[in-house]
Amino acid sequence: MLAALPLPALIVERSERILAANDAATALLGTRLEGRHFTTVLRQPPVAEAIETCLRDGTPREARHHSGEGTRETLFDVACRPLPGVGAQGAGAVMVSFLDVTGQEQAEQMRRDFVANVSHELRTPLTALIGFIETLRGAARDDAAGRERFLGIMAGEATRMNRLVGDLLSLSRVEAQERVRPADRVDLNALLA
Repeated sequence: MLAALPLPALIVERSERILAANDAATALLGTRLEGRHFTTVLRQPPVAEAIETCLRDGTPREARHHSGEGTRETLFDVACRPLPGVGAQGAGAVMVSFLDVTGQEQAEQMRRDFVANVSHELRTPLTALIGFIETLRGAARDDAAGRERFLGIMAGEATRMNRLVGDLLSLSRVEAQERVRPADRVDLNALLA
């Protein structure tokens, strides 16, 4: 059963020793896993705590596992699920599986960076507009030449913001269209012929 799973997975007995591991787990965690205490293989405290709690209480647990370093770091969501009746004398065990979420995390970071950049790009012209409005209400109130110059700059900043908002709306439409399922019927006979 474990060998058929595409995700790295292993089974930890109540004795806290690894009962079995699939090939994907061996590729991730190293060879000769069976029989070893799980903490010699999984040294990250949140993962160890999730396994221990699941073994003790029989309640499913999750944790995050980091593999590698720096730009080659891989992030895994670790799921610990009780397996009653498995292990020595049917005492129970825990199946620990690893789901690679590196791509999702990178996409989320890119999204956060994008929002921060857009916020900055919007804030800059808004700050300029506010400054010019304050100047026009104050010292430049009666200066016709200054007022025209400031209004020209304000119009340019407003146009810049309008372009940015238009770009954001276009991006949003493109992203929304990527998530639409095709509604067209497909002739499977023609496709398979």
